[in-house]
Amino acid sequence: MKAFRFLLFVFASSMLVGGLSAASENPAEKLKATVEEALEVVYGDCCRDMDAEAKQAKVREVIEASYDFNVIIRRALGRNWNLMNESEQKEVLDLIKRLVVKAYIDGLSGSERPSVSYGETLMVTDKRAEVSSKVRLKDQTVRIVYRLGRMQNGWQLFDIVAEDISVVSNYRQQFDDHFRRNDGEELIAKLQELLKKEDLDEEVQL
Repeated sequence: MKAFRFLLFVFASSMLVGGLSAASENPAEKLKATVEEALEVVYGDCCRDMDAEAKQAKVREVIEASYDFNVIIRRALGRNWNLMNESEQKEVLDLIKRLVVKAYIDGLSGSERPSVSYGETLMVTDKRAEVSSKVRLKDQTVRIVYRLGRMQNGWQLFDIVAEDISVVSNYRQQFDDHFRRNDGEELIAKLQELLKKEDLDEEVQL
């Protein structure tokens, strides 16, 4: 996978950790269960006859049933969120969700089921946790650290570090670059353009 598609894939994978119960002592347990549920959509018998669009819809259903998808997207947008009107904000959130789920399905298409192993859960504080993992996909092994915070609705993901690259920081830089020259309407057009692409391997920038 080239850089842009790889980051989208990691971003999408990170969405699958699910919302975690505040009563859960180990944030990794829900993470593991939700990742497995998503992989079942792609590789399991339950969804074998689904086309790509149907699988995308099912994966998004898995995500949104257990996780506040907006948390990490809003963090990635940062201050640029306030440079868009309410209608643009709503459409950008929807388009990014569709794009990262598409990247997730496309990234796994035609490959064997990836193996995922997890390290120890590091409790940074009583409200901050990090879960390390390794994902073996095709000929690539990726080290991913999930950063979670305990919020009113339980443990929520607020960043992912893949091979020492923060997904939130990387995307925030791209959004910052975009809004120095362009606006929300042009971001929407770019995201719509990306969704139409059959191959996200190209080095596309926001």
